[in-house]
Amino acid sequence: MLYEKLCRFSERIAGRTSRKFDDKDLQRAVKFLAPLMDITVRGVKAAANLLSVLVLLLLVFLLTFLELSLLIVASLAGMAAVVTYYIVVSYPVSMMNSYKLGLSEEADLVFEQFILVFQSGGTIFDAIEMVAQSDHPYLSKAFMQIIESINEGIPPETCLMEFAKDQPSDDLRRYFAAIISSLERKTELIDSLSGESFEADLALRQKNLELESRLLIVAALVTYLPIMVTLAVSLAGYATNVLILLVAPVFIVLNALLKSRFSRQFSAYFDRPRGSSIVAPSQQEIIAEYDAFLNFLILLGERLRMGDNLEVALTSIRDDLDFEIQRLVDIILEAIYRDYVSIGEAMEQASNAALGQRVAQMLNMIAIMCETSAQAAGDRLSRIATRLVKRSAVAKERDSIIAAQRMKVYLLTITSAAVLGMLASLSPFLFIGSLLSQGPIWTPGSITTFDILPLLVTLGITTLSTGYQNTRMVGGSRPIVIGLVCGFLFWISFALSSTLMGLG
Repeated sequence: MLYEKLCRFSERIAGRTSRKFDDKDLQRAVKFLAPLMDITVRGVKAAANLLSVLVLLLLVFLLTFLELSLLIVASLAGMAAVVTYYIVVSYPVSMMNSYKLGLSEEADLVFEQFILVFQSGGTIFDAIEMVAQSDHPYLSKAFMQIIESINEGIPPETCLMEFAKDQPSDDLRRYFAAIISSLERKTELIDSLSGESFEADLALRQKNLELESRLLIVAALVTYLPIMVTLAVSLAGYATNVLILLVAPVFIVLNALLKSRFSRQFSAYFDRPRGSSIVAPSQQEIIAEYDAFLNFLILLGERLRMGDNLEVALTSIRDDLDFEIQRLVDIILEAIYRDYVSIGEAMEQASNAALGQRVAQMLNMIAIMCETSAQAAGDRLSRIATRLVKRSAVAKERDSIIAAQRMKVYLLTITSAAVLGMLASLSPFLFIGSLLSQGPIWTPGSITTFDILPLLVTLGITTLSTGYQNTRMVGGSRPIVIGLVCGFLFWISFALSSTLMGLG
């Protein structure tokens, strides 16, 4: 990872020069990210110092080369250095917080896994090993490190409590504390907990409430910032400077970063692709399988509660299932009746054929549940299905909010393209030197489009990128077409406005 390499490199070069800071959030984030990247607090601080100094020197050189005043150079370079330092030093904390919702969503299933292992007579090490082998995005890697610590002689209970202390998810800490407490006191507290991740539902609703405003802020920032820069360039008289072309990649990267951060922070929770195939299943296919699987859990739970075993229950509900899950049940039944394998092996075959990780994981858990008591498994599956259906409904609010805001983003993007075209035609005449003089220093026909070609190319590329990436951000169809529409609208607006202004 680039950030990890940067921290290591900076620690070797400037690590000794960085002072010792008592930043508890950063220390906690570094511990939390240990399964994902090898960084230290000193390395993060050194990277922030080094990169901010490099940005400061680079901007001072570039802005001085553009012959700007010392006050402007110092202000812009200092502000960029401070922003760079903040971004680098806060990245681990931001990354840790981004995992909070995912951990809360995984917490209840991890809790169920511990219960299953204890009910089948397993130990806490067996439960930790099961979680490590379950393909959880973060927890499996973290539990692999816990197993390494246990092999070095540290008690599993100590490892689990130390791990829980650094977790941003309150639900995860609550579950692990209950697990350790029930083991120490030899009680059934672990089985009396609801197993419901309240924090995940609350976080989803909170993000849905924030979604509309943040969506418009992101869209406005990437559309209005080029307008502000165009005005600044025009007033400074740099519309004809070839160095303006360097601004286009900056706008494109900024738009891409905001779009990816938006998509990552507000992604709807359904399920993740199970395999790492070259052509991964689409999100729509995963959602369809996940929704069908929730219906499957409800039907299966009812049959198991009535006294059927797993094999009979699957045969009974097969015709009532949607195609996405019916194909998995067919794999199970064919493996049992044609290949004469056990129900556990058949469920594992269906798990390998599932599109989503959670569906695959739950299929294996169902087989383990039914080994102890099919009727008790039915009760637990019904409770799991109820809370997953609620959470899926809350997560789907995101799509309805984005659908309502999609037209606003389209309108904002298209409007900014037209405004950029008009500003581009005015750029030669907005030079502050001519505005403060006794009159304009130009005559109609003396300035041509070729003179401001660097600015036109920069704004044209930026407009195409903004239209494309904003459409992708809100999940719109045909982003390339929207990008081309914005580009054509920019040039049409420029052509009409330049004709009125006498720009040849």
